[in-house]
Amino acid sequence: MSEAASPTGGDWRQSITQSYRSGEVRSIAEVLASLEPGATSASKKMLAMKFEDSIFKAASSMDDYRKTIEKRIKRLKKHYAKQQAASGGVSEENADLIREKELLFQKAIRDEYSAKLIYIVQHADRAVQITRATAGDQKAKVLHDHCDTLKKRALQLGVKLEGVAPLPKLNHDMKFLTQLKAALDAIVDTVRSHVVKIEDLNLFLEEQLSSADKKLIKSENSAILHKILLDATDADDNTQFTAEQMKLLTQLMNVPTPIPRRNQDADQVRAALSRIEKIRASTQAILTYCGLTSEEKASFPGSLNKCSAILKENLYALEKEHSHLFEDLEEKDKDGNPIIKLEDAWNKHMQYVDQSIQSAADMDDNDITAEEEPARKRQKKDQETNRPPVETNKMVISARVLLTPGRKPIYTLMPELKKKNAILIRNGPVSSIRMEFGTAFEMTIYFKPLLVLIRAMNKEATAVTGTTCSGMSAISGGIQWPSLYQGLNTVESTDSKQNLVSVLGVSGTPATLGPIIAKQLEYASAQATHVLRKCFAERVNGNSDFEIEIAEASALIKFMRIVRSTYHNGKWVDVED
Repeated sequence: MSEAASPTGGDWRQSITQSYRSGEVRSIAEVLASLEPGATSASKKMLAMKFEDSIFKAASSMDDYRKTIEKRIKRLKKHYAKQQAASGGVSEENADLIREKELLFQKAIRDEYSAKLIYIVQHADRAVQITRATAGDQKAKVLHDHCDTLKKRALQLGVKLEGVAPLPKLNHDMKFLTQLKAALDAIVDTVRSHVVKIEDLNLFLEEQLSSADKKLIKSENSAILHKILLDATDADDNTQFTAEQMKLLTQLMNVPTPIPRRNQDADQVRAALSRIEKIRASTQAILTYCGLTSEEKASFPGSLNKCSAILKENLYALEKEHSHLFEDLEEKDKDGNPIIKLEDAWNKHMQYVDQSIQSAADMDDNDITAEEEPARKRQKKDQETNRPPVETNKMVISARVLLTPGRKPIYTLMPELKKKNAILIRNGPVSSIRMEFGTAFEMTIYFKPLLVLIRAMNKEATAVTGTTCSGMSAISGGIQWPSLYQGLNTVESTDSKQNLVSVLGVSGTPATLGPIIAKQLEYASAQATHVLRKCFAERVNGNSDFEIEIAEASALIKFMRIVRSTYHNGKWVDVED
């Protein structure tokens, strides 16, 4: 057979590293050993090497190489299954030999799953508790049942679990072990992935990147992604999806960071710039790696995890070791106050603090009255029995009285709105409140339902209160809903006549950066909506409409105080007459 040429003109086999082929040989040996009870992957390694080498020499491409291995393995498994059915299993063999094979098969299952099962059992309680708090009792119960089932399976396999008494030795036959392995294959990885996601985000990210790497190396996936990236790349962009570019970026990622001398700011700056360059190279390497062909990806195994590790290392180092270098770089106005930027909308997170919980935590035992003693005893009992705390504040999704359609604002609200530099807007029967943050973005608060929308500032719309602007689409009721990035501040390009958007130090057309910014503003809006509803849930109570309206006005004032404190770095001063 003639040698197949790669797209670059050479033999495709030259781009395949020996470590990659060795991994395929190990996988084949494990499959061959599983088809013969009592055999080990080491005893089948020589056969696996001959098996892989024959396919490697005959294949016409990387894709053909992988597909041929998969087909041959499936054919072997199918042939073995037919032989077992025709011969009636191994019933004619000696009983001692049968038992030995069963023990070896059980050991193989235990070696494959013991580490995963131990991890699940160790972290199951915390994972269930967090799932109950974030996703509800139903999903927590499902996770608890799965973890409990896997705990029993681990004991049946003879896995040693800390703090759990082992089961007496049971003689499991081959049928039971086969069913047990099928059950573990179906559920272990899914449950472990969920537990890892809750317990260790870094490990979860590492495993997800490894899984993505395996999918990307397949020829069909690489071809699709390569075409998408080429179509999305601008003609003037210098981004290259070649193996040479990947090698260059890999070298830049691994350049040693200069060690700064003590009390030498110039050295600190050089070290910080070096780390920033490594961050840039690693992010660019991820994009370049995704655009490589499957044959080229085989020369850079584990690139996604390597790039991720370098990103985390240098980001943490910048925050821990060089943060003082950026303190004086923040733009300020003539009064010395920080200038609010559009990215502050999603970079500065609003935090809701339950005052009742905070005051209870600060309360001394001597301050407890006789009326509060029974409640405190119940709380202590709940803690001792490890029961989850009862949620006292349920989420409120709509205002009951305040600024609902057809209702006038309460007289005490207008002065508070003026202090927070907020504007009451009426659009037909619908009332809303708008707050502006410099020339960067604006926040609109709706009451039925309770909803917060953060949009880029639109100077034309804010020039006259209540007026509409271009780009707004009408929906039922006459309400106008502009896009989240309708008012992006643009600067005239020196190269062409088109306007460019500048955000986070990146410049581009509104069509390019607009959707990305919209996703960030959606996240910021969802976070603000959550805080608004928690404020209403904490304060809204009363029997009459007047009492409810007073409570809802207090909740709104608290929310506006949190907003101004968040985006003004806690330096907001109420506007006085």
